[in-house]
Amino acid sequence: MARASSALLKRRLDIAEIVRKQGEVKVDELAELLAVSGVTIRQDLTYLEQQGYLKRSFGGAIYLTPEGTMANTKIFVSVHNQSHYSTDELDLVKQSLNYIQDGDTLLLSHGPLIRKLIPFLYSKKSLTLILNDLVNAQLAKEFTSAQVLIIGGLLSSNNIVQDSNVMSFILSQYSISRFIVLADGINYDNELIINDLEHANCYRQIIKQAKQTIAILPQITICDESNSIGKLRDIDITILSRPVLTQYHQQLSDCSFKQIDSNKHGVIYQNAREA
Repeated sequence: MARASSALLKRRLDIAEIVRKQGEVKVDELAELLAVSGVTIRQDLTYLEQQGYLKRSFGGAIYLTPEGTMANTKIFVSVHNQSHYSTDELDLVKQSLNYIQDGDTLLLSHGPLIRKLIPFLYSKKSLTLILNDLVNAQLAKEFTSAQVLIIGGLLSSNNIVQDSNVMSFILSQYSISRFIVLADGINYDNELIINDLEHANCYRQIIKQAKQTIAILPQITICDESNSIGKLRDIDITILSRPVLTQYHQQLSDCSFKQIDSNKHGVIYQNAREA
């Protein structure tokens, strides 16, 4: 399958953003805003509906609630409907784009929220993406010009490939510029934790070798506090939603993290050794 052009990808992302903000929008309005034909807009809407971004309606498109009902809402439905995240959480993840440079070798953790970051990588040049999520890899091949590598091994649930031995080989062959990981919490020992023990074993290896690790904590999740992927001191950047910030601000401060940016969606902390 031929990869879509950057102009096409940008237009479709723009359409998704317009529908997200307005809740409902007509084909004619989109055609005028984006200076393309109504036929082109309808093709774009069909594609975006297939990807779970919106729902086609008569003469236009409507954003979706988590239950799949139509409403004027700012709830974001993830690709393939595996999980539901709010618009604020999506914008939180997009903050990591500020740290991604042309030519980077990125290792992305698994999951539908990380998946939402991938289309926005289309503007980055000469990327190498290392993934263990087959759906994410397929999306990366379509939306980006990056070299896409899939970590080999056993296929587990939700199209996730996992094998710590293969991970060791990947890390010996590639210098990881940045590891972007979706975390579930911080335990009392100041360790970043995730729900899945199998992934925790691999992610610990990555954090030790990546030049920069960016941890994203969009929501407070109850999970096994022993599933550590690394100490806070080994993390370079943390991006937290405001509800999460309330719980973890003191721990981050105690571990020498400094607040470097803030907006309505969340707060970014940087490890003092990175400053």
